[in-house]
Amino acid sequence: MTDQSPPGAPWHPPVEVKQGSLAFATISLLRAAPRSVWIVMAILLVLGLGMDLVARQMGVPLDGPQFTPPTWIYLTALAVMTSSVVAIALHILLTGQGPRRLDAGVIGFVVWTATVTLMANGLMSVIQTTPTAPPAELLPRFALAAIGGLGGAIVLTRLMLLPMAWLVNDPGATLAGSWGRMRGHLVAYIVASLLLSLPVAMIGLLAVGAAGGAAAEVTPGARIAAQLMATAMATLSAALNAVMYLRLVGLPLGRREVPD
Repeated sequence: MTDQSPPGAPWHPPVEVKQGSLAFATISLLRAAPRSVWIVMAILLVLGLGMDLVARQMGVPLDGPQFTPPTWIYLTALAVMTSSVVAIALHILLTGQGPRRLDAGVIGFVVWTATVTLMANGLMSVIQTTPTAPPAELLPRFALAAIGGLGGAIVLTRLMLLPMAWLVNDPGATLAGSWGRMRGHLVAYIVASLLLSLPVAMIGLLAVGAAGGAAAEVTPGARIAAQLMATAMATLSAALNAVMYLRLVGLPLGRREVPD
């Protein structure tokens, strides 16, 4: 799971990224990724576990379907932390090195992805609490879940190249440009995402259950298993997004002299 470039040579994505299925290209990119990507994702795992431990010690409710204000504070901090670490990993996958400074592009990417994560959390909370909601709220909740889930996924996927262009400071990044480049690639991206994430989710859920995740009080082993699953999913998602960018946009401007 490390790059095969000669010592001292600039890293560049393997040729398999530009051909074949998206899922296969994603695995190929991760197999050839610089070692620093794995270090960054290990840091994400440790930080996630640390934040979970601190939140539980402070009495923040994390396991219920109803999100309280302290839960939202925790989820916001977690989303910002995760987005920041993923930004570093994605930057490495696209350029071979992490961001050199905290500029507007990096901040824009973090704000975008953290906001999307919080929106997904809010939608999940609505879905989870729907069975116990009053009858008058059922139709609006189902409508919100359908429109927000399906419509939001389509729109955000069509715009996914935009925050990545901000991250690597590629000029000419526009909503229309991202929307247009993703035309015809939406279904392939969703299928690849499912092919990559479902096995991880299934193994992760089995591991969480085996470690006591179904108990009234979640065990430390279950929390570690859940964080491992979340980190693996984040790694696969970052790599898949990098493959889409490399295929539809190309190497970031500063790296396009490197053969791909």
